[in-house]
Formats: sequence, structure tokens, C-alpha cells
Amino acid sequence: MIPTTAPLAAIGSAADAGGAAFGVARFALAAAGLLYVLYVLLLVVLTLCAHRVHR
Repeated sequence: MIPTTAPLAAIGSAADAGGAAFGVARFALAAAGLLYVLYVLLLVVLTLCAHRVHR
């Protein structure tokens, strides 16, 4: 007789792995978005500084 908890445990662990992968992907997208915002802000600050020094 095959125990019924083995397939359920496999499905549960696969769902946990998928949830973890989704969490990592979401964190990576958030980090990339934050870096992009910092990059744009740095460009704006450097542009303003360059205009101020040039005057």
C-alpha cells in the first residue's frame, strides 16, 4: 500500500520552492528598481552640479 502523505508532501515542498523562487525574483526586481532610481537621481545631481560649475 502506498502512503497518501508522500505525494502531498512532494506537492507541498514544490509549492514552497516555487514560493521561495518567486520571493527571490521579487526581491531581485525590487533591488534592480532601487538601483535604477538611484542611478537616475545621480544623473540629475551630476547634471545640476555640472551646470552650476559651468556658470
